Amino acid sequence: MTQRRLTILLHWSVLMLVLIMLKDGTSALLVRWAFVIGGAFWVGMALTRGMMCKPGPRLQGPLRKSYRWMHRGLYVILAMTVVLNGSALIGWLPRNTGWNALLILLTAGTLHGLFHFWRHNVLFDGALRVMAPRFVHKIL
Repeated sequence: MTQRRLTILLHWSVLMLVLIMLKDGTSALLVRWAFVIGGAFWVGMALTRGMMCKPGPRLQGPLRKSYRWMHRGLYVILAMTVVLNGSALIGWLPRNTGWNALLILLTAGTLHGLFHFWRHNVLFDGALRVMAPRFVHKIL
C-alpha cells in the first residue's frame, strides 16, 4: 500500500472513529483502542515520512503561507488526543479524560474540512480529490 492510500485510509478511519466515540461517549474500549492505534500510526507516519499536504498553485497570500502550519496544528491536536485517550486506557488518567480533546479535534477537523471544501468550490483546485477515495472522484 502506498503512503498516499494509507494516509487516505487513516484520514477517513480516524474521522469515523472520532464520530463513533463521541456518539458512544468514549465508552467502547475496542473503538477507543482502534482510534489510539490508528491516530498514533498516522502521527508517526507524518513524523517519519513527512506530511503529504501541499497548498496548491491557486492558494495565495497568507493562507498559502499558513497552510503547512495549519496542518501541523491538526497533527498536534491529533497527537494530544491520542496521548490523552491512550493514557486513560492504560489507567494513568481518569477514564473520561479524552472527551474534551475529542471535541476539540472534531471542531478543528470540521474547520479543516470546510477550508478544503471552500478551496475545492471557490478556487477550483480539486482540493477534495486529494484525500477522497478514487470512487468519489467522479462526484467531485
